[in-house]
Amino acid sequence: MSIAELFESGERTKDKGHFKNLVLIANVDGVVSEEEHELLNRIGKEIGLSEAQIKNIKDNPSEYFAIPPVSLVERLEQMVQLIKMIQIDGFISEHEYKLLKMLALRLGFKSIDQINVTKALELLAKGENTESIAEAISK
Repeated sequence: MSIAELFESGERTKDKGHFKNLVLIANVDGVVSEEEHELLNRIGKEIGLSEAQIKNIKDNPSEYFAIPPVSLVERLEQMVQLIKMIQIDGFISEHEYKLLKMLALRLGFKSIDQINVTKALELLAKGENTESIAEAISK
């Protein structure tokens, strides 16, 4: 770990932790598809990670820890991105859904039932953006 990483902002640490969760979801079935790699790269760039940071987190997810956001809106947006990841390859495995349930708890939800996953999947299929889906899925 570099000196710069020791003093990085809490926001950057949260972003890296969230990206780690996305990597875990992508890896849970043992194979990261091309679609999953592309989505990881796109989300990593959207949240401001460098290509080197993206690669390092992909290669070493266990070196990072996730800090859940305080804001409900941010937690919902992170859940939407996790849901995007589990469905990007066209198939949601039991292992992916089980990990999604666990990550929902880690993000501060009492259970996955607080998030309308079915609605999120429907809105993703329609091409809705993360913010509007996050707004629609809170029960």
